[in-house]
Amino acid sequence: MKLQWNTLLEKWRSRPGSAGAAVVLGVLAMLLILLSEIWPSGTGAAAPAEASGQDAAAYQTQLEQRLSGLIGEIEGAGQATVMITLESGEETIYALDTQSGQTQSQQTHVLLEDGTALEETVYFPAVCGVAVVCDGGGDVRVAARITELISALLDVPANRICVEQRSR
Repeated sequence: MKLQWNTLLEKWRSRPGSAGAAVVLGVLAMLLILLSEIWPSGTGAAAPAEASGQDAAAYQTQLEQRLSGLIGEIEGAGQATVMITLESGEETIYALDTQSGQTQSQQTHVLLEDGTALEETVYFPAVCGVAVVCDGGGDVRVAARITELISALLDVPANRICVEQRSR
């Protein structure tokens, strides 16, 4: 089979105009690649993003609910209510297109078909502090375990975590 392939290649190379045909095929292949980059892929437009305040609030609520459930599983903690404060809203980094010339370069945001900028990365807001009110918060050992748990999960220093006893 390999011998036949080599023979076919040699016959094709020896034909007049075959080099020109190879160049034309190469140019056509490059044009198809270029058009595939420019032409929309049809995978669907990006869904419109919600307002940053809504996203940050949803993120905060989700964290509070998950922590409340997890703390409730700690022996001696009992039912827990958690409040989290966030440093700021979420931060969105947009994709940039850099065009460089001999003397200068220019950066512009990559725009989608609907005119919105392409989001490259979205950073959720950092947790500033955590307050926990639970049934076992008056026990120093339980409060220490809760503080360690929160510190490990959210990377928040212990001095920004407060655990208190629920009033009866």
